[in-house]
Amino acid sequence: MEVEKLKKEYDVQVDWRPFFLRPETPPEGWTLPAAIRERMKDPNNPLKRRAAAAGLKMVEREIVPSTRRAHQAAEFARDAGKLEPFHAALLRRYWSEGQDLWQWDTLRGAAQEVGVDPDAMQRAVEEGRYAQVVENAVREAQEMGIQSVPTFVLADRFGLQGAQEYAVFQQAMAKLGIQPTRAPSR
Repeated sequence: MEVEKLKKEYDVQVDWRPFFLRPETPPEGWTLPAAIRERMKDPNNPLKRRAAAAGLKMVEREIVPSTRRAHQAAEFARDAGKLEPFHAALLRRYWSEGQDLWQWDTLRGAAQEVGVDPDAMQRAVEEGRYAQVVENAVREAQEMGIQSVPTFVLADRFGLQGAQEYAVFQQAMAKLGIQPTRAPSR
């Protein structure tokens, strides 16, 4: 949501890149510890509050999926010129609908939704055509010191890690000397 506002107000280019928070996550997923599940149930959880303020529903989950397939599928979508809508479809399916990003039904549904050939995408991922691309991007992010998602790199000089309020983006742009090109969106 904040990224969309930023794009409307500033002349910015968004480029989504893969990153594994837990690279050791097996295909069947990783069971979320009870303490984290309890924190996510708290209505005062900052992430939940921001999502609600933006009109987004966040489902509660017990399993964190492996994202390897999703990242490889996203690289296929990038090559098809559909990365941004594919990424948006995956985010909605994961956060609002509770779908598993490892499952082919989730990935194929997102592909079909945005006009990417789901059969060709699945075939490319199963053949490993995008595995090295993803591994290289993850390694590059680690070398840059990225440790969380999302991380926003502004003007190749300034990094914001984690979900942030829009005012934080505006302050960062001001520090970088970047002025809005359009009127702020309401």
